[in-house]
Amino acid sequence: MSLEGNANRGPGRSNRRGAAGILALAILSTLLYLWLASLGDLRARIHILLPVHGVLILILAGAWWTIRRSPTRALRLALGAALLFRVVSAFGEPALSDDIYRYVWDGRVQMQGVHPYRHAPDDPTLVALRDVDWERINHKEIHTIYPPLSQVLFVGLSIVGAGVRGFKLAAGLLDFGVVLALAYLLRVLSLPRDRVILYAWNPLAILETAGSGHVEPAGVALVVLAAAWTVADRPFLSAAGLAGGVHIKLLPIVLVPGQIRRWPVRATLVFLAAVVALALPYALTGPAVGGGLFDYAGRWQRNGFFFPAILRAFEAVDLAPWLKETIASLQSRWGEGVFPWDWLYRHVWPPYLARATAAALAFTWIAIVALRGRLDAARESLMVLGGVLLLSPTLHPWYVLWILPFAAALFSRGWLLLAALVPLAYLGGDGDVPRWARGVEFIPAVSLMAWDTFRSRLSRRGSIRS
Repeated sequence: MSLEGNANRGPGRSNRRGAAGILALAILSTLLYLWLASLGDLRARIHILLPVHGVLILILAGAWWTIRRSPTRALRLALGAALLFRVVSAFGEPALSDDIYRYVWDGRVQMQGVHPYRHAPDDPTLVALRDVDWERINHKEIHTIYPPLSQVLFVGLSIVGAGVRGFKLAAGLLDFGVVLALAYLLRVLSLPRDRVILYAWNPLAILETAGSGHVEPAGVALVVLAAAWTVADRPFLSAAGLAGGVHIKLLPIVLVPGQIRRWPVRATLVFLAAVVALALPYALTGPAVGGGLFDYAGRWQRNGFFFPAILRAFEAVDLAPWLKETIASLQSRWGEGVFPWDWLYRHVWPPYLARATAAALAFTWIAIVALRGRLDAARESLMVLGGVLLLSPTLHPWYVLWILPFAAALFSRGWLLLAALVPLAYLGGDGDVPRWARGVEFIPAVSLMAWDTFRSRLSRRGSIRS
């Protein structure tokens, strides 16, 4: 009887210890997020941000270890704490970015009946709409880049009177939606549910959403749900979810080829119909997309991994003189009206050639992964998004949020390490990131990705032979 009583008390004692451990870690984390929220713009306090971020990563590791040992009560408590972290972080000033001021502006101009894609913020016709936050909008001369569903979110928040902190709180709550979507993905994949903490307590997610107000979590939640619904054999929901993700930011469009391979024809039609329906209100009254997208695609470059090497290779070879001679010869042979010769002349320089090469490599990677039949939607999302991000000329820290839920679900050690190291990008200030900092960010993480891939292939070959 005594032994039986001890056996019955064992799990309960373990759960109590686990809950107590999570509570202690949650209190410490909350205090750290409160401190960070009180400091204002953390880009001016990188010497504080980076050590605190490192401590929060260690706390995350401790929380995950605790939940794995006693998952029942500890996990519920940890999820409640994850929501608290986001609420606390939302009440400070924007921490690491001024993008949120553009969101608020886009919402305000729509409330006044102005099409958000028609005018850049510095357009003189909109002078009457300027307020104290107008000065904080970055690149006022450039039209907005955000797709229609983002614009719907911005105007919706403006209608209910949300200011900058209201937008930040909404971003934090949407990011908690990512946590719930990840929990659902883990369930349909039959993976350990404790892995949800690898995102829920991740300081990168908390500081870039509730802390800075980025719109990413709205799209990330839809993309994670789209993958989960595909695994759960709900293709119509998956198609609608991915269409919504594309209309938050365009990055998820790289997942479409692989999903079309899985969807029945009617689901593909649902995707196309949803894409058109979301764009139609804006397309009928003005431009269907913001012109800033083209400026961004042609000019932006920061914290890339492969792209700087591609660019240096083109600068070293310098194909521009030879290409210009070739274009001139073809123009004289074929005549003036056959091709846009002037456009070709302007785009034979190394920066444009490097972007075209990176884009071609990205399209090739997407096709290779999409044609592989053995991958489920979550693993394919991890591989496609990962390859595209590593080839992109720009990899801001918040871009990693698109892949972080899949990295957590599939325990991709390389991407989890990159999520821990990518705040080093803020050492670059307003310029590009120092080469040594990019080396610290990427080399250990990408090396670990390569090693895990190599080891996984060796394991599969061994299992096939046996």
